[in-house]
Amino acid sequence: MALIPSTENNTKDGRMLIYFDYFRAIAIVLIIISHSYNTWQADQLWEATVVNIISGNTALFVFISGFFFSYIYFPKFRYGSFLTKKTLFVFLPYLILSILFMFYHYLTHGEIAMTSYLNEYFETTLSSAWLILINLLTGRTQWAYWYIPFAMLLFLTSPIFIRFIHLALMSKLLITATLFFVSMYVQRPLMEINPFHSFIYFVPYYLLGIIYSIENAKINAWLKGKTFNLFLLTVTIAMLMYFLGQTNNAGKASILVWHGIDYMIFQKLSLILFILAFTLDWQQYNMPFLKAIANMSFALYFLHQWVLSFMRDFGMGDIEHGFIGVILISIIAMTASYLLACIIKQTLKGKSRYIIGW
Repeated sequence: MALIPSTENNTKDGRMLIYFDYFRAIAIVLIIISHSYNTWQADQLWEATVVNIISGNTALFVFISGFFFSYIYFPKFRYGSFLTKKTLFVFLPYLILSILFMFYHYLTHGEIAMTSYLNEYFETTLSSAWLILINLLTGRTQWAYWYIPFAMLLFLTSPIFIRFIHLALMSKLLITATLFFVSMYVQRPLMEINPFHSFIYFVPYYLLGIIYSIENAKINAWLKGKTFNLFLLTVTIAMLMYFLGQTNNAGKASILVWHGIDYMIFQKLSLILFILAFTLDWQQYNMPFLKAIANMSFALYFLHQWVLSFMRDFGMGDIEHGFIGVILISIIAMTASYLLACIIKQTLKGKSRYIIGW
């Protein structure tokens, strides 16, 4: 994604972080799967466990973003050039694809994208002009596009994170831990419609990525030999969430209203550690396909929603066959997005970065 710089590689001072390429690939695959089970009724324990693992993995993207901000951008950070680059290769593709999708949705459905959801959220009937403006400001043209307005807030507030990097480790840990407790309370914004709410919820993952970038040697040493234990922990937390009454993400419209604790945060923290341990174990193996997926992860993020929308418009996205249906839809969406990204890249060459970010 935008925060998983598909146009940057994991190289610094001649060091290539192969395992982080694998991490990025797994992250984008998980997010595509998470958008492919809209009709799956996960009622049983094992189903709820799977849903809790594959849901909420924007956290992985934000973690990776924080890592890259510290690892790649911080040493030569220039606020103006950083924002210019993100505007051209993150916000511009978002703007182009959002406008195109609203036009497509209007032609095929006779309404602006997400009309019913926005009217429900605001409890009133909005005019077309307001629908277009709110769609673009909140990213509600596509289910996944809410991420870009939130990401732009992260980019705009970069000087805060520069200051965070200069703090002592204990201060970093205390701030990050405190903000995670805040996130448990505020939960994700209802329908992901409030970028500022998303910022409050996700920013500790960003800080965690920064800490990992600085302390990765020590953390990686600690992770060695713990892959299976972390896998068990990840699955156990996902199972416990079912008994605690939470399946999928927790969300609410107002930050101030009490709506319980978001247990997904514990699950995502465990999942991040597990995937890091897993990819560290497997970095010795050359897996070109995973590297390719990581390299085009931003394009896959933008395009998979188009593919899923087309599939649903043609009756293919609502396959109600439980877990098998989810896997089938995910494979089709992943493959089609991959091929579409390659075609656009081959056709537009370097200009494709302005359209799909790759």
